[in-house]
Amino acid sequence: MRLKSIYIYLIAVLVCTSFANAVESTNHTITSGTFGVAWLNDKGIVRIYDGQTIIEPIPNIKISTISAADILSENGDQLVFLDAARQSLHIYSFKTKKLLGPFGHNVKTFAIGRYSTDESYLSVVACTNSGQSFRWTKDIMNQTWLPLPGAFSYITPGKLNNSTADSYAMLANSDGNIYFFSTQWETYSTALEGKNAVALFAGNFTDSSLDDIVFWDKTDSVFLYSNKKIEDLKQKVKSVTLGKNGENVDTLYAIDKRGKPIVYSQESKTWKDVLTKNVFACSDLVTQTNPDGKGHTLFVIGNGNLYRISSNNQVELLSDQQSAKIFLKSGNQILADYRFGEVPYKPYIEKLRTPSGDNILRDAPYDHLHHHGLMFAIAVNGCNFWEEHTQRRGKQITVSINPQGGAETSSLESELDWKNSESKTLIRENRKISVLTGENVTLLDWQTTLKSDERGANLDKSNHHYFGIGLRFDQTMDKSGRFFSDSEKNKVTERLRIDERLTLCRWMAYTAKLNGKPVTVAVLGHPSNPIPTTAFTMGDTGKSFAYLGITLNLHRQPFEMKPNSSLTFRYRVAVWDGEVTPATIEKTYSNFIK
Repeated sequence: MRLKSIYIYLIAVLVCTSFANAVESTNHTITSGTFGVAWLNDKGIVRIYDGQTIIEPIPNIKISTISAADILSENGDQLVFLDAARQSLHIYSFKTKKLLGPFGHNVKTFAIGRYSTDESYLSVVACTNSGQSFRWTKDIMNQTWLPLPGAFSYITPGKLNNSTADSYAMLANSDGNIYFFSTQWETYSTALEGKNAVALFAGNFTDSSLDDIVFWDKTDSVFLYSNKKIEDLKQKVKSVTLGKNGENVDTLYAIDKRGKPIVYSQESKTWKDVLTKNVFACSDLVTQTNPDGKGHTLFVIGNGNLYRISSNNQVELLSDQQSAKIFLKSGNQILADYRFGEVPYKPYIEKLRTPSGDNILRDAPYDHLHHHGLMFAIAVNGCNFWEEHTQRRGKQITVSINPQGGAETSSLESELDWKNSESKTLIRENRKISVLTGENVTLLDWQTTLKSDERGANLDKSNHHYFGIGLRFDQTMDKSGRFFSDSEKNKVTERLRIDERLTLCRWMAYTAKLNGKPVTVAVLGHPSNPIPTTAFTMGDTGKSFAYLGITLNLHRQPFEMKPNSSLTFRYRVAVWDGEVTPATIEKTYSNFIK
């Protein structure tokens, strides 16, 4: 068995075990590190399993590629990922709970390794969509990217020569040939030509003194390149990864075209099923090195959920993505999706549909990551439950939830604890949400009862004039609509930034085009609410995105709750296909307050 320096051994553990590559897209959708196992759900949102619980530390960015390594020298891995929309790199630190980036742009793929033995930290080497290659390290952060010679589309680090630093196998951008790049001399050596490779990674599968290369071509056939020889592994795959076995050779795993995890036997030169029975299709897989360093554990993704495969090939479900939502329906039609499980800050209505089934909401857009569809949040005792990037941010924790009839129902009731950054409960909430249909309209009723304990609670004055219930609309509804309220007598009580307005009214409506089709949305405040209905609107002048909410006006007049007291707020959100008249909305309002 080859001898490794301590640096190379650490890099192999941190980097090689985390690269599970989806063949069609060459994206890494699952990785492992000192923090646990991270994977992307069906929406491209990263979820983390730390061995006990599941969290979503970055719920607001759709991600295409993830990897784990200690790129910041924190004695623990960070999550490095590629923003799917911006095509830029980000780093999430589990130590500081901070998100760094974006770094670079137009990035297609990246790899992490020790570029030089003179450096105490790792390097990211990235390939752009245009074929350029760059190097990035923590000392230069966002200041500059160091260009590397050549045009490449894919890259992987490994011990490919006798240097004590990593070298890299790089896939040519134009012809699918593979080249070895020496970081010591910044030169290229052996070329593997004519194989039309689309992706590759390095690992020790043959007890060689150097790493081997596993690559696959445009037909999804996988090959092993070792000692300058190519071995056809006679298998078409969807995803490939490796498992570290201490001083023994690595184990090669894959997902085959059936969606089953398989393992390659070096002795028999054949592939075998990992599981005797598969009840779900797998999309990707990764291994995590065991604490003793002598073996590994296999994890797979199926239907957006994470499963662990034990040593006796038993499958354990670690997450259930569907259990994080309740689908609110009227008759046989689902009108709204309520998301409550594994949300890091606040449960919310993720989707709200018109009678014809079109969703009007947008969740966590890049410009305001804390905007989640239809949500309710304010500040309490100096803790900000609306924003999610401040130090004094809070979390709405679901203590219990009771849907009337299971995962698909017309109503739900939930108890929530509003906790500060020190996990102290500042206030409690009883939340009731239900849906129903009227005359060609979707109706959603939201009732929030805030309850103080023996200490009372302060609903804080702040600089934010929009705290309350609010809706962020689908992007196609931005800059194309108009607001109107229940009467021309409802005058704007306050004009704020750009086109932001506060209007004292009974209801406020917004009509705009959703993907080219007109829709109308109205939010109605019940007259029994302890704070008069004041609408917050923005976005009808074309200068900003569109937003509609009912603010509690706490920026002007904070509200002090007495010990063991409660406040109840009732709202109705109505959604129509097409444009409707104020008279139609007024009729809906009259039915609401009966």
